[in-house]
Amino acid sequence: MAVLVHSTGAGWNRELYQTLHDRVVPDPTKPPAGLISHAAMPGNPDGWVVIDVWESKEDYQRFLEDVLIPTAQEFGAPPFDTKIVEIYNLWVPPNPV
Repeated sequence: MAVLVHSTGAGWNRELYQTLHDRVVPDPTKPPAGLISHAAMPGNPDGWVVIDVWESKEDYQRFLEDVLIPTAQEFGAPPFDTKIVEIYNLWVPPNPV
């Protein structure tokens, strides 16, 4: 079942996010297995917010444990808080031609 992953991190900023993102997804045409969508933005009032949709919680957990956390630790990045919610209905409109 698809899940929405909502992560927030105080102490994160655009530069830290971009550095980590470039390391964990070096080629955006080849996203991690199971990733459906990804959005990142400044938090309110500070920090950073990332919202992903994954095909399953297991796909997200695998990416988190095998790739994201080890890479973030290399940078000494601050921790982030994450909430995972099962998605009842996911509709992705087709891209216009």
